[in-house]
Amino acid sequence: MYKDTKIERYELLENIGNKIDTKNVFDIIDNYKEELKKYIFTDIKLIDNKESIEKAFQSRLCIFVSAFLIRSLMLREGLVIALNNNNFPTYYATLKSFLEIPAALGYVTEFIYKNEDYQKIISCINTLIMGNREAGSLYVGKTKSINVLTMFKKLDSVVKDIACEGKTQKECEEIKKRESVLTTIYADVCNFGHPNFFAHLPIGILSKNGIWSAKKNSDGYKRELWSFYMPGFITGIEIIVMLCGLISRNSKVNSFNLLTSKKYFE
Repeated sequence: MYKDTKIERYELLENIGNKIDTKNVFDIIDNYKEELKKYIFTDIKLIDNKESIEKAFQSRLCIFVSAFLIRSLMLREGLVIALNNNNFPTYYATLKSFLEIPAALGYVTEFIYKNEDYQKIISCINTLIMGNREAGSLYVGKTKSINVLTMFKKLDSVVKDIACEGKTQKECEEIKKRESVLTTIYADVCNFGHPNFFAHLPIGILSKNGIWSAKKNSDGYKRELWSFYMPGFITGIEIIVMLCGLISRNSKVNSFNLLTSKKYFE
Protein backbone atom coordinates (compact mmCIF):
# COMPACT_ATOMS: atom_id res chain seq x y z
CA MET A 1 0.00 0.00 0.00
CA TYR A 2 2.88 2.35 0.80
CA LYS A 3 5.44 2.00 -1.94
CA ASP A 4 7.54 4.89 -0.60
CA THR A 5 8.75 5.82 -4.09
CA LYS A 6 12.11 7.59 -4.06
CA ILE A 7 12.59 10.84 -5.87
CA GLU A 8 14.61 10.64 -9.07
CA ARG A 9 17.43 13.03 -8.30
CA TYR A 10 18.27 15.72 -10.81
CA GLU A 11 20.51 18.73 -11.16
CA LEU A 12 19.33 22.30 -11.44
CA LEU A 13 20.54 24.76 -14.04
CA GLU A 14 24.01 26.04 -13.23
CA ASN A 15 22.88 29.56 -12.27
CA ILE A 16 20.30 28.07 -9.86
CA GLY A 17 21.88 24.89 -8.53
CA ASN A 18 25.00 26.37 -6.95
CA LYS A 19 22.81 28.20 -4.42
CA ILE A 20 20.74 25.21 -3.26
CA ASP A 21 21.64 22.02 -1.40
CA THR A 22 19.44 19.74 -3.46
CA LYS A 23 20.89 16.57 -1.93
CA ASN A 24 19.68 17.58 1.54
CA VAL A 25 16.22 18.39 0.19
CA PHE A 26 15.97 15.08 -1.66
CA ASP A 27 17.13 13.22 1.47
CA ILE A 28 14.40 14.90 3.55
CA ILE A 29 11.76 13.85 1.01
CA ASP A 30 13.04 10.27 0.82
CA ASN A 31 13.32 9.90 4.62
CA TYR A 32 9.84 11.30 5.37
CA LYS A 33 8.26 7.93 6.13
CA GLU A 34 11.08 7.00 8.52
CA GLU A 35 10.57 10.25 10.43
CA LEU A 36 6.84 9.57 10.86
CA LYS A 37 6.76 5.85 11.66
CA LYS A 38 6.99 6.31 15.43
CA TYR A 39 3.93 8.57 15.47
CA ILE A 40 1.53 6.30 13.51
CA PHE A 41 -0.61 3.74 15.33
CA THR A 42 -3.32 1.26 14.38
CA ASP A 43 -6.02 -0.77 16.16
CA ILE A 44 -6.79 2.24 18.35
CA LYS A 45 -9.74 1.73 20.66
CA LEU A 46 -12.05 4.74 20.79
CA ILE A 47 -12.42 5.27 24.54
CA ASP A 48 -15.80 6.43 25.85
CA ASN A 49 -16.77 8.13 29.10
CA LYS A 50 -16.69 4.83 31.01
CA GLU A 51 -12.92 5.27 31.33
CA SER A 52 -10.84 8.30 32.28
CA ILE A 53 -11.21 11.49 30.26
CA GLU A 54 -7.42 11.59 29.91
CA LYS A 55 -7.49 8.22 28.16
CA ALA A 56 -10.47 9.26 26.04
CA PHE A 57 -8.52 12.34 24.95
CA GLN A 58 -5.44 10.33 24.02
CA SER A 59 -7.45 7.80 22.03
CA ARG A 60 -9.11 10.48 19.90
CA LEU A 61 -5.88 12.37 19.37
CA CYS A 62 -4.06 9.18 18.42
CA ILE A 63 -6.71 8.41 15.78
CA PHE A 64 -6.52 11.98 14.48
CA VAL A 65 -2.72 12.05 14.23
CA SER A 66 -2.42 8.55 12.75
CA ALA A 67 -5.10 9.15 10.11
CA PHE A 68 -3.66 12.47 9.03
CA LEU A 69 -0.10 11.14 8.87
CA ILE A 70 -1.09 8.09 6.82
CA ARG A 71 -2.91 10.43 4.45
CA SER A 72 0.20 12.59 4.24
CA LEU A 73 2.27 9.55 3.24
CA MET A 74 -0.12 8.83 0.39
CA LEU A 75 -0.01 12.45 -0.75
CA ARG A 76 3.79 12.47 -0.50
CA GLU A 77 3.82 9.39 -2.73
CA GLY A 78 1.71 11.23 -5.31
CA LEU A 79 3.96 14.30 -5.15
CA VAL A 80 7.12 12.27 -5.77
CA ILE A 81 5.55 10.38 -8.68
CA ALA A 82 4.34 13.67 -10.17
CA LEU A 83 7.82 15.20 -9.85
CA ASN A 84 9.48 12.12 -11.32
CA ASN A 85 7.17 12.43 -14.34
CA ASN A 86 7.36 16.24 -14.64
CA ASN A 87 3.59 16.35 -14.12
CA PHE A 88 3.25 19.76 -12.51
CA PRO A 89 -0.55 20.22 -12.77
CA THR A 90 -0.93 17.05 -10.68
CA TYR A 91 1.95 18.09 -8.44
CA TYR A 92 0.43 21.45 -7.48
CA ALA A 93 -3.05 19.99 -6.96
CA THR A 94 -1.60 17.34 -4.65
CA LEU A 95 0.68 19.80 -2.85
CA LYS A 96 -2.35 21.89 -1.90
CA SER A 97 -3.85 18.90 -0.09
CA PHE A 98 -0.49 17.96 1.43
CA LEU A 99 -0.07 21.41 2.99
CA GLU A 100 -3.48 21.12 4.64
CA ILE A 101 -2.03 18.30 6.80
CA PRO A 102 0.32 20.60 8.79
CA ALA A 103 -2.49 23.14 8.98
CA ALA A 104 -4.75 20.63 10.75
CA LEU A 105 -1.91 19.45 12.98
CA GLY A 106 -1.06 23.06 13.84
CA TYR A 107 -4.68 23.76 14.72
CA VAL A 108 -4.84 20.91 17.22
CA THR A 109 -1.32 21.61 18.54
CA GLU A 110 -2.27 25.13 19.56
CA PHE A 111 -5.48 23.85 21.14
CA ILE A 112 -3.60 21.24 23.18
CA TYR A 113 -0.98 23.65 24.47
CA LYS A 114 -3.36 26.50 25.29
CA ASN A 115 -6.22 24.55 26.88
CA GLU A 116 -6.35 22.42 30.00
CA ASP A 117 -10.01 21.45 29.65
CA TYR A 118 -9.95 17.92 28.25
CA GLN A 119 -13.58 18.12 27.19
CA LYS A 120 -12.94 21.19 25.04
CA ILE A 121 -9.92 19.54 23.44
CA ILE A 122 -11.91 16.37 22.72
CA SER A 123 -14.65 18.46 21.14
CA CYS A 124 -12.07 20.17 18.93
CA ILE A 125 -10.58 16.85 17.82
CA ASN A 126 -14.02 15.36 17.18
CA THR A 127 -14.85 18.26 14.88
CA LEU A 128 -11.61 17.81 12.95
CA ILE A 129 -12.24 14.09 12.54
CA MET A 130 -16.00 14.14 11.99
CA GLY A 131 -16.52 17.44 10.18
CA ASN A 132 -18.57 16.61 7.09
CA ARG A 133 -20.44 19.77 6.11
CA GLU A 134 -18.80 22.51 4.08
CA ALA A 135 -19.89 26.12 3.63
CA GLY A 136 -22.00 25.44 0.52
CA SER A 137 -25.65 24.44 0.36
CA LEU A 138 -24.93 20.92 -0.92
CA TYR A 139 -23.66 19.29 2.23
CA VAL A 140 -23.46 15.69 3.40
CA GLY A 141 -23.69 15.83 7.17
CA LYS A 142 -24.47 18.06 10.11
CA THR A 143 -21.04 18.64 11.69
CA LYS A 144 -19.60 21.81 10.18
CA SER A 145 -16.02 21.43 9.00
CA ILE A 146 -13.35 23.83 10.21
CA ASN A 147 -12.27 26.29 7.52
CA VAL A 148 -8.78 25.47 6.26
CA LEU A 149 -7.67 29.13 6.46
CA THR A 150 -8.60 29.09 10.15
CA MET A 151 -6.30 26.10 10.52
CA PHE A 152 -3.47 27.95 8.80
CA LYS A 153 -3.99 30.92 11.08
CA LYS A 154 -3.48 28.64 14.10
CA LEU A 155 -0.48 26.98 12.46
CA ASP A 156 1.21 30.32 11.88
CA SER A 157 0.48 31.24 15.49
CA VAL A 158 2.28 28.07 16.66
CA VAL A 159 5.28 28.78 14.41
CA LYS A 160 5.53 32.36 15.67
CA ASP A 161 5.29 31.19 19.29
CA ILE A 162 8.24 28.87 18.66
CA ALA A 163 10.18 31.71 17.05
CA CYS A 164 9.54 33.82 20.17
CA GLU A 165 11.20 31.34 22.52
CA GLY A 166 14.15 33.01 24.25
CA LYS A 167 13.33 36.41 22.73
CA THR A 168 12.54 39.69 24.49
CA GLN A 169 9.01 41.04 24.60
CA LYS A 170 9.87 43.66 21.97
CA GLU A 171 11.37 41.03 19.69
CA CYS A 172 8.26 38.86 20.12
CA GLU A 173 6.02 41.77 19.21
CA GLU A 174 7.98 42.20 15.99
CA ILE A 175 7.74 38.48 15.23
CA LYS A 176 3.97 38.52 15.73
CA LYS A 177 3.69 41.36 13.20
CA ARG A 178 5.54 39.48 10.50
CA GLU A 179 3.90 37.87 7.53
CA SER A 180 2.12 34.59 8.20
CA VAL A 181 4.53 32.45 6.22
CA LEU A 182 2.60 29.17 6.07
CA THR A 183 -0.61 30.88 4.98
CA THR A 184 1.34 32.67 2.26
CA ILE A 185 2.97 29.46 1.03
CA TYR A 186 -0.44 27.79 0.85
CA ALA A 187 -1.91 30.74 -1.06
CA ASP A 188 0.98 30.62 -3.55
CA VAL A 189 0.53 26.89 -4.12
CA CYS A 190 -3.21 27.37 -4.65
CA ASN A 191 -2.40 30.10 -7.16
CA PHE A 192 -0.28 27.69 -9.19
CA GLY A 193 -3.18 25.26 -9.20
CA HIS A 194 -5.72 27.77 -10.51
CA PRO A 195 -6.37 28.35 -14.25
CA ASN A 196 -4.03 31.30 -14.71
CA PHE A 197 -0.64 32.30 -16.12
CA PHE A 198 1.37 30.49 -13.44
CA ALA A 199 -0.56 27.25 -13.84
CA HIS A 200 0.25 27.15 -17.55
CA LEU A 201 3.99 27.85 -17.28
CA PRO A 202 4.94 24.14 -17.26
CA ILE A 203 2.51 23.45 -20.13
CA GLY A 204 3.54 25.91 -22.80
CA ILE A 205 5.58 28.99 -23.58
CA LEU A 206 4.83 32.27 -25.35
CA SER A 207 7.66 33.44 -27.60
CA LYS A 208 8.79 37.02 -28.20
CA ASN A 209 7.04 36.78 -31.56
CA GLY A 210 3.69 36.13 -29.87
CA ILE A 211 3.54 32.44 -30.70
CA TRP A 212 2.44 30.03 -27.99
CA SER A 213 3.88 26.53 -28.21
CA ALA A 214 3.06 23.51 -26.09
CA LYS A 215 6.06 22.00 -24.32
CA LYS A 216 7.11 18.45 -25.09
CA ASN A 217 8.11 18.06 -21.43
CA SER A 218 8.61 20.18 -18.30
CA ASP A 219 12.19 19.17 -17.62
CA GLY A 220 13.46 22.72 -18.12
CA TYR A 221 10.78 24.05 -15.79
CA LYS A 222 11.85 21.56 -13.11
CA ARG A 223 15.53 22.42 -13.41
CA GLU A 224 15.04 26.19 -13.42
CA LEU A 225 11.98 27.11 -11.34
CA TRP A 226 12.81 25.24 -8.13
CA SER A 227 11.71 28.24 -6.04
CA PHE A 228 8.21 27.95 -7.51
CA TYR A 229 7.44 24.33 -6.71
CA MET A 230 9.78 22.97 -4.02
CA PRO A 231 9.58 25.33 -0.96
CA GLY A 232 5.99 24.32 -0.19
CA PHE A 233 6.79 20.59 -0.31
CA ILE A 234 9.91 20.70 1.85
CA THR A 235 8.43 23.20 4.32
CA GLY A 236 5.32 21.05 4.68
CA ILE A 237 7.43 17.99 5.52
CA GLU A 238 9.55 19.81 8.08
CA ILE A 239 6.54 21.42 9.78
CA ILE A 240 4.69 18.08 10.00
CA VAL A 241 7.67 16.38 11.63
CA MET A 242 8.13 19.28 14.05
CA LEU A 243 4.44 19.32 15.04
CA CYS A 244 4.42 15.55 15.62
CA GLY A 245 7.23 16.03 18.12
CA LEU A 246 5.42 18.89 19.85
CA ILE A 247 2.21 16.88 20.13
CA SER A 248 3.94 13.74 21.38
CA ARG A 249 5.96 15.62 24.01
CA ASN A 250 3.00 17.51 25.45
CA SER A 251 2.42 16.44 29.07
CA LYS A 252 -1.21 15.53 28.36
CA VAL A 253 -0.16 13.30 25.48
CA ASN A 254 3.09 11.84 26.83
CA SER A 255 3.63 9.70 23.72
CA PHE A 256 0.14 8.19 24.19
CA ASN A 257 1.31 6.38 27.32
CA LEU A 258 -2.25 5.45 28.40
CA LEU A 259 -2.96 3.47 25.23
CA THR A 260 -1.97 -0.05 24.17
CA SER A 261 -2.30 0.50 20.42
CA LYS A 262 0.42 -0.95 18.24
CA LYS A 263 2.63 0.94 15.82
CA TYR A 264 1.36 0.65 12.25
CA PHE A 265 4.77 0.04 10.66
CA GLU A 266 6.00 -2.55 13.16
